[in-house]
Amino acid sequence: MGSSIDEQRRLQRMENLLAGLLRHGAIVASAWIAVGMALALFGDGVPMFHAGLADRCMAIGIVLLITLPALRVALTTAIFLFERDYLFAAISGTVLAIIVLGFLLGRGGAH
Repeated sequence: MGSSIDEQRRLQRMENLLAGLLRHGAIVASAWIAVGMALALFGDGVPMFHAGLADRCMAIGIVLLITLPALRVALTTAIFLFERDYLFAAISGTVLAIIVLGFLLGRGGAH
């Protein structure tokens, strides 16, 4: 019975860690996008802002939003390796490799 409670606690910690990554990552990405939008709206009259800064801030936010699921898979792989659950680590590592391969092949074909 004790191992069942330990298993539930372990799963809850893992779920909290993964949920925290997504929650905080979405907040940070949204903040970047909001800063970029604010600069686009109000930054034109301020000479210290370079042209395109608003676009760069929004692009950073969008890239963060796009990478969050891949980061979640990477964190899941690390957690499974740490817990020595090699079957699920291999599965999530394979998924991560497919994501990275898709990114690299997609980036290579954009010339």
